[in-house]
Amino acid sequence: MTKITEAQTIEILKVLAVHSRFQIVKLIRHRQFCVNALAQRIGISQSAVSQHLKILKDCKLVFAERYGSIVHYRLDTVRMDEFLNALNETLTNRENEG
Repeated sequence: MTKITEAQTIEILKVLAVHSRFQIVKLIRHRQFCVNALAQRIGISQSAVSQHLKILKDCKLVFAERYGSIVHYRLDTVRMDEFLNALNETLTNRENEG
């Protein structure tokens, strides 16, 4: 398991604070989706979904897998668990209280 720093934890929180990105994460948690399907389910444009997915990929929260001409996206559940553990650690660490 990779250790996520406090700075990375904060950055991921900022990324997930955007409602559309949070919706994408919820949808791809247990199933893969292509951009078109995500756009239809969330009600935003395909280009907006693509931009959100790029940001999620930059944080290493999303995998992309190509099937022919279509790319499917799914959540990296290991990375998400690492993030949640880091967040919990940060919030419960008494040394950080000030």
